[in-house]
Amino acid sequence: MCQYGKKLILAPMAGFSDQPFRRLAREFGADEVVTELISANALVRSNRKTFDMARIHEAERPASIQIFGSEPFIMAEAAAMVEKFHPLFIDLNMGCPAKKVTRNGAGAALLENPKLAEEIIKRVTGAVKTPVSVKIRTGKNASSLTGLEVAKRAAGNGVRRISVHARTVADGFSGPVNYDAVADLKKSLAVEIIGNGGIASPEDARLWLERTGCDGLMIGRGAIGHPSLFRAIRNGVSCPPVEERETALRHMEWMEEFYGAGRALGPMVGHLIYYSKGLPDARQFRRDIAATQSYADLREVVERSFNKAVEFAVC
Repeated sequence: MCQYGKKLILAPMAGFSDQPFRRLAREFGADEVVTELISANALVRSNRKTFDMARIHEAERPASIQIFGSEPFIMAEAAAMVEKFHPLFIDLNMGCPAKKVTRNGAGAALLENPKLAEEIIKRVTGAVKTPVSVKIRTGKNASSLTGLEVAKRAAGNGVRRISVHARTVADGFSGPVNYDAVADLKKSLAVEIIGNGGIASPEDARLWLERTGCDGLMIGRGAIGHPSLFRAIRNGVSCPPVEERETALRHMEWMEEFYGAGRALGPMVGHLIYYSKGLPDARQFRRDIAATQSYADLREVVERSFNKAVEFAVC
């Protein structure tokens, strides 16, 4: 729990919330983590890589598995399949705005079809014993806050937790946060309400909790390259440069163990772009990591650049 006695949860983020990053988040104080969003269609087709995305390392528990799709029976079948991994929750994504998700009627597209969203929820809750949660946005845009209707239907059909990214689809990841919508849901629904959106500092977390009274916070982009954010929110302790270096190197080690050096290179570069914030020559660091051809070269660049950051901090 953070200093306010509320849960801190790592959000599901495509391309980032993989097993190594989830382990880091737990190490730095996240109370729970959630997998990347996982395709229900790929699960029922027995896609091996998709199943690997759903596997939970013991060091990251308690962990939830998030699935997405638009067909009630397939979502129910997929939920039953991932239940064998013993997640804390099976989370239904009804808020992702990515076109590759919404063009098939899944993710945030379900906010415009509350009846279909409700049917998916009914099928899933009837197919599994594991608690079910739902992640939403407030709606398509400021004049269409249908996400709140989906939340009410979810609460009435056995869902135990609702996580609300308090922005509309039109807002993307940088629009204004609608604290009032989350506060209203907290007052009106008898389920756990988790707030999400724009949390990148302890001050952001404090404002969220004061404005909404929600049961916990789900932290996404603010933690990429900065997993120590969970600890900072918990007790106000920032991460010194030497610890940032060790965190980045440990992250690299776990990525190599999970993916193999060849497959880990691309995803790790994506993470390191966020780690570069605060480095003495961040622009050059980003150029250097983008040019690396091997994981060994990448590690050399990281060690060199972070060693300079440590030296700079000591001076």
